[in-house]
Amino acid sequence: MIDPLLEGQYPVRGLYQALAIAAMCVQEQPNMRPVIADVVTALNYLASQKYDPQIHPIQGSRKGSSPPRSRTERHRRVTSKDSETDRFGD
Repeated sequence: MIDPLLEGQYPVRGLYQALAIAAMCVQEQPNMRPVIADVVTALNYLASQKYDPQIHPIQGSRKGSSPPRSRTERHRRVTSKDSETDRFGD
């Protein structure tokens, strides 16, 4: 779910918050979904947060593996990874 080019350099808490926002946006009942202004506000807040790699450890770092070269290769890595694990953020 995370862009492999980030190489694990992202705050896990921010990931979970973004996933929570996305989950609210796909509620089956339209009246349960947030208004777009609230979504924009929440995402702007997340985007404005500073990330300090000294405080937040690298998550699932794959140092030594090269980033995928093409969209197809990225898709292959994501789908093969999805079949190996059900955990978010790996």
